Amino acid sequence: MVKAKPGELHLVASQAGRDGSIAINQDADLYVAKLASGDRVGHKLPPQRHAWVHVAEGDVTLNGQRLKSGDAAALSDETRLELAANGDSQVLLFDLN
Repeated sequence: MVKAKPGELHLVASQAGRDGSIAINQDADLYVAKLASGDRVGHKLPPQRHAWVHVAEGDVTLNGQRLKSGDAAALSDETRLELAANGDSQVLLFDLN
């Protein structure tokens, strides 16, 4: 297993198994991020795509909306996702068709 570098989004599952991710039979990309307080990451969401963001632990701000451990957000009609960690956090980001 490859250890994910903190402070970045890492692709862990995708339809084609690209970039060393696990191949899945869905038009979806799954990213994970381990963030320290003050870390910021962004993700460009292509047209006609949707996102589901789940805060596994911690406290983050997603496009201006604060989310805490266990919270999730569904996003459509967004072109960019901006995550900022308000404390040590782990986040799952699903980029979906």
